[in-house]
Amino acid sequence: MNGNQLEGPVNDDESPELPDAIYQRVTELSEKANEAIESGRPQNAIAPLEQALELLPSPQSDWEAWTWLNASLGQAYFDLQDFQLAKISFLDARSGPDGLANPYILLRLGECLFELGDHDAAKNFLTQAYMTEGVELFSDENPKYIAFLRQ
Repeated sequence: MNGNQLEGPVNDDESPELPDAIYQRVTELSEKANEAIESGRPQNAIAPLEQALELLPSPQSDWEAWTWLNASLGQAYFDLQDFQLAKISFLDARSGPDGLANPYILLRLGECLFELGDHDAAKNFLTQAYMTEGVELFSDENPKYIAFLRQ
């Protein structure tokens, strides 16, 4: 899963689906946010993502949407170089379904921690991302992260 890509509901016994009206609105807000991120306006993604998160029924972290909405929010903050808020969003994303082992979330969390100077934790998350997806995951990233990992 790319944090910027909308993932639809899964029809399995473990993952409940959002009610249609909520899912439709969350999808609309997410698409608006993704468009802002992709067009280089990450500051315009934050409000729609926060609105979408507020629509999730309690407990919010039980929904798959929690994971990908927080990952997208983290990406917006990352693009704005607000690494502290990005870190918080990626940690929130990890608390949702399939968030713990998501390589994109691990990568971005590691990068945030690197930028915040927490190199031990950064190395841990970047290593997990590397072990999950390999070097390809780093191909579009600043080369300083893979260089740091290889030290």
